[in-house]
Amino acid sequence: MILTKADVYEKTIFTERPFCPHCGERMKIWECEDSGFGCGSGWGTPYLFVCFNDECSAFVNGWDNMMKNYGRKCSYRCICFPDSGVKELMMVFSMHDGKSGILDEAKIAVDKKKGTDVDPLVQALMKNFEARDAETLLSNIFNAKMHHKVRQKAAALIGELGLVKTIEPLRNYKFKDQRVLASVHTAIDRIHQINATRECPFCFEIIAQRSKKCSECGKDLQ
Repeated sequence: MILTKADVYEKTIFTERPFCPHCGERMKIWECEDSGFGCGSGWGTPYLFVCFNDECSAFVNGWDNMMKNYGRKCSYRCICFPDSGVKELMMVFSMHDGKSGILDEAKIAVDKKKGTDVDPLVQALMKNFEARDAETLLSNIFNAKMHHKVRQKAAALIGELGLVKTIEPLRNYKFKDQRVLASVHTAIDRIHQINATRECPFCFEIIAQRSKKCSECGKDLQ
C-alpha cells in the first residue's frame, strides 16, 4: 500500500520520540514541507524529529564552528529520521529558521485519540449502535473523509448488529482504503456468523450456512 502524507503523519505521531544526543532534550515533530525552510521531497519524508532547544550544544557551538571553518554565519539543529532513527545535522541561518514547521502538541494529542473510545465520533457511533441505527453506521463507513479508524470502528459495530440487509451495500461499495475494506470483510463474516448464513459462490445470494443447494439459483453446493 502506498503511504499518503496523512499515513506518514499518523505513523510519526505514534513513534516514540528520540532525545537529542547533544542536549538530551526530547525532539519535536517537524513538518518539512510547511516550514518555509525545507522540502519534504528533499528529506525523503514529510516529517522529521528535530531538536529546537536554543541552548543545545550543537546549536550554540555551531555558530562559531561554521564561521571558523566555512566563513558562514549559520549553525545547525539535530534531526532524526522517524523510520530509520538515523540522526544528522540540519543547517539553519537564524534562531527562528524552521520553527514555523513545528507541529502543535495540542493537535497531536487530539489526533492520537481519533478512533479510540474517547473520540466523540466513536462515542456517537456507540449511540448509533445502541439505537440499532444501521443507516448512520453505514454512512460513516462510506464517508471517505472520515478518519480510517472511525470508519473501521463503524464497520466493527455494523458487524455486531448482525443485520443481513447491510451485507449488500457493504459488498457493492468500492473502498479505496484497504484498511477499511479489511474491516468490512471482517464485519460481513461476523454478520454471517450471527445469522448462520453464507453467500452462494455462484449467484452471491445469501442462503443458510448448511444449505446443500442454493434456494435462488439451484446450484448444488455440496
